[in-house]
Amino acid sequence: MKKTIVAIVALGAVLAATASGAAGVDEEIKAARAEIASNSVNRTTSCRYYMAWYRELCTEAEREAILERNIAAHKRIIDLYGGNAKAPLHVKSELGIVLAIGGRHEDAERILKETIAAAEAAPGKLDYIRLSEARWALAECLWRKGDRDGAKKLVSDIATMPWNGHVGRTSARAKAMFLHNFWTDTDADIDIFKLPHSTDCRPFPDPQEAKYGEKKVSLAKVEIRFRTNGTNGTTGTSPASRISPVSPGDPIIRLLKRKLSRFGSTFAPGGTPILLELSPNAPVDKPQGYSLDVVNGKVLVKARTRLGLTYGVVSLIQCVDREKLAVAECSIRDWPKLEKRGLIAHWELGHLEYELFSKMSSINLDMFRPEWGVVFSPLDREVVRRSVERRNDFGIEVRWGCRWILVSPMLPLSSPRVRALHLAWMKYAAAIGSGVWCDLDDERFYPYKLHPLDVKNAGTATNLDAKYFDGLYKEVKAEYPDFKMTFGPPFYFGPDGGLDSDWYPEPRDPYLKSIGDFMDPEIDVYWTGPRVKSHNFTVKKIKWFSDLVKRKQVIFHNADAVGRHGYRNYGADVSGYKKNHCPETLDMIGGFYRNTSFYWQACAAISAMDWCWNPVAHDAERAARRTLDQLEGPGVFETLAAAIPEISYLDKYPGGKPRSELFTEDPNQLDKIAADGTEAWNKVLAIAKNGGKFVEGFKLNALDGACKLAKYRRDPPKWLIEKRDSEMANTSFAKEEVGFDEAKGDKFFPAELLKGGFYYSSIRDESKRAPCASKELRIGETVSGRFTIELFPPEEPPKLIVVGQAMVEYWDKSFKVELPETELDINGQTVWRGKMFADGLYKPCEIKLPVYALQRDNTFTIRYTGPDIEHKRRPMIHYVVIRK
Repeated sequence: MKKTIVAIVALGAVLAATASGAAGVDEEIKAARAEIASNSVNRTTSCRYYMAWYRELCTEAEREAILERNIAAHKRIIDLYGGNAKAPLHVKSELGIVLAIGGRHEDAERILKETIAAAEAAPGKLDYIRLSEARWALAECLWRKGDRDGAKKLVSDIATMPWNGHVGRTSARAKAMFLHNFWTDTDADIDIFKLPHSTDCRPFPDPQEAKYGEKKVSLAKVEIRFRTNGTNGTTGTSPASRISPVSPGDPIIRLLKRKLSRFGSTFAPGGTPILLELSPNAPVDKPQGYSLDVVNGKVLVKARTRLGLTYGVVSLIQCVDREKLAVAECSIRDWPKLEKRGLIAHWELGHLEYELFSKMSSINLDMFRPEWGVVFSPLDREVVRRSVERRNDFGIEVRWGCRWILVSPMLPLSSPRVRALHLAWMKYAAAIGSGVWCDLDDERFYPYKLHPLDVKNAGTATNLDAKYFDGLYKEVKAEYPDFKMTFGPPFYFGPDGGLDSDWYPEPRDPYLKSIGDFMDPEIDVYWTGPRVKSHNFTVKKIKWFSDLVKRKQVIFHNADAVGRHGYRNYGADVSGYKKNHCPETLDMIGGFYRNTSFYWQACAAISAMDWCWNPVAHDAERAARRTLDQLEGPGVFETLAAAIPEISYLDKYPGGKPRSELFTEDPNQLDKIAADGTEAWNKVLAIAKNGGKFVEGFKLNALDGACKLAKYRRDPPKWLIEKRDSEMANTSFAKEEVGFDEAKGDKFFPAELLKGGFYYSSIRDESKRAPCASKELRIGETVSGRFTIELFPPEEPPKLIVVGQAMVEYWDKSFKVELPETELDINGQTVWRGKMFADGLYKPCEIKLPVYALQRDNTFTIRYTGPDIEHKRRPMIHYVVIRK
């Protein structure tokens, strides 16, 4: 018995020691992880390896030490797990990637090969994302040393591996898919969406001059001919060696053959002749112009520039009657009103086809995600090079943005090391036929302030930025004469937008003037309009900016469904470019780019291209319909256009986020909105040729939120009930400011429980008291509430007290304008009109309610009626009290 007890005690000691040892190992692994985090080496510009070198300007030895500490910590973790054979594959994969980033390519190759082989032998031991990243890093090592076949095999493995998650635009999988598709089918990117689906057998956008006949020419069998007369086929933006249309291998001819083949055409001598001619004697002597003639049984497309010929071919494709496989006789002379038009677009495989069939001329490729910033590998370069060259093939100009090496974080521009980084990036861009887009915008001053080295050397950004980028531009252009640059200043709006001192530590106008004084006039300068997100442009405001920068500004239209849905897009919104901007706009600017992030912003983006091409013929609703007819097929626009007005009732709940106001809604109405929206979306899915990809904003930004709100109204969660009760009980302001007394029967309506208006969760008012919730009334909008008079008729008419202020939007208090006119309705009768907050300051407005308008159960409605002018003061209502 004694021996048994001793044995048990001994076993307990062993188990305790084992547990203690395991805990110790865990702590050591945690410490090693902390060491890796503090010496991070990865593909983001916030990593220690990057920050120390480019922002803190450390020495080479100090940077190398960061890498060594990171490697040592990874190896320590592997040892703690019991060595190479027992360590988790993701740890070894991380080490291999770090070694590749740090330039230790032989070691990286060895470790990555072992890791990938182990992962392939034991599926599931390394998740999809980590396995794709490991394969990409190994492919980079192989590509760098010249083993292209081995690298391509790995890239193909990534592109074809099973995938069940979101693919980021710059993830290893997205880049691998791009290269794999290009290597296996060079023209995959011009037929991904099978455009166009429907075009009314007419060019889109509407041509400047066009005559159409009744007779049709068959395209069942065609013979493509091509001729180049005295031109090298370039527009001046592409390398002179670019292929001219003199052989069947030209990309423009391949575009035409690809589309006609899918329509059903065959190609053989003796078929309907299609002649493509690039010649300085082509009929249309306009930049990017073309002629399209279908006459006497043949088709003629002629242009003086490569881009003009591209869009002549696109128009021919758009004119094809798909059912009859024929094209109507026509005579078209066409060119764009505005030469420089396109998108600020996130890089993605299918975007080229989208650009071609919207007739864009210039693209800012937004490749500024962290993956592109620190270690720009040979395979990364291959992705960019191919993406740029494919556009140059058709005459489309590219300007490549990479803001992660410009402002995220903000680097010291006066450092020779940083200048060398920027110069190398720009020279590479120029070498592959691209310009650059240098976008400082929001992050030039915030969250990073001007670097101490720049303060020492220049004092202010006004003394530095224009001269710095001008110097880079001139140095690159001396070597690459076709090089182009676009500059996005931190003051990219004005004169109306606010200038918060936390964001802008130096004045705007001198900075913009320095651009005019020191920056080459050939450098484009972005402007978003009077504000960051602008509803309209006027001659005076366009001229204000252009006078300062001494050139025509290039528009960066930085708004999504401006004026509707809280800047969100519902997929089929009609955009008011022609309505909202002065008629002189396109004559006064140097270019127009629409800021876009998703394909479902197509209506807003491509409607802009229609307006820029032919503003006289542009009709906003027709442009939206024809856009979606091309992209998704007939019926999609009509279905969503009919559904949007109803679901827009819920715009006041941005993103479908519920708040206490939801308790004031009719649950039957919310159920109907959700049901009708679901029915419309299901109809779209049944007819959309691209699965609704180009209108998915309806589901993501409207329908999903509507369904959630309807559910929450029927079955409110506990937290929402508690929030409502807390807000109703928060009467401290009302007690202090207007003598609210619940014991006497006063009723309290916080902003959160007023129905309607634009909700702000926290706003600081003119009284400088603590921030509180508020409802803003925009022109024609209302807020309302319901109250009961227990003893009816009342002995004394109650008073309605509105507490708030008249707020100048965008923080700009300098404008002396009319104050807001408001109306008060009781049960549908207007009982008061006037200036609710006459001096604009925070204060109560007390209105005695007339007995004739009252009932036992009452509804009050406050309406903002005007004035509807650009810099208006808007009523901001914090709360309402009904006093007996």
